[in-house]
Amino acid sequence: MDSVSSAKNNMGELWMDPGDSDILALLATDLRHSYERLVSIYWYRLKIFVLRQLKSPQDAEDIVQEAFVRAYYALERYPAQRILALKIRPWLYKITWSVYCNYMERSKLQQSMPLDTSEDSALLELEDDGYEQPEQAFENEERRRELIALVDTLPQRYREVVSLHYFEDLSYQEIADIFNQPAGTVRVSVHRGIRQLRKALEACKSKVEISDGA
Repeated sequence: MDSVSSAKNNMGELWMDPGDSDILALLATDLRHSYERLVSIYWYRLKIFVLRQLKSPQDAEDIVQEAFVRAYYALERYPAQRILALKIRPWLYKITWSVYCNYMERSKLQQSMPLDTSEDSALLELEDDGYEQPEQAFENEERRRELIALVDTLPQRYREVVSLHYFEDLSYQEIADIFNQPAGTVRVSVHRGIRQLRKALEACKSKVEISDGA
């Protein structure tokens, strides 16, 4: 597909999301000519998503390429009304996750994503414990970059769900649909990942204060 190949290098538009309703309207009216726009918006996001699972940039490129090809042929079969009703972001992530899992099966390296399933005392972990709230840090661009780096240090069972919930603004149910997990399990994993981020943010803050005072 030429639109996939030509759009993936268009770095200027990677994070310029025009809004799901806008891109869906374009896809519903002129899929062939607007698909490149969709690829340019989501290529890098999906590649980062895959790279968090495996460390091979070339394999990640291949997986995302295949995911976009599958998505295109699916959209070709959909009537306009169905395209307009899509939740495009979770839909693309689910396709990409499926391609990734197939890749792992072919490579005989299949690993399930071990989301934390123990929900006891989860609500206690949501209480304000005095640490800086990661949710607030997301609103500041400089802190956002710092937080992205910290998220990448989380255990895998927390890393992806936290990224999808906060960076991509996906709901617990949308994330659950991607990974075929209960929404309650995803919710607990997000909250426990956020708890770890709070501690990491506080540790970083303390290091800066010590450095400034030295």
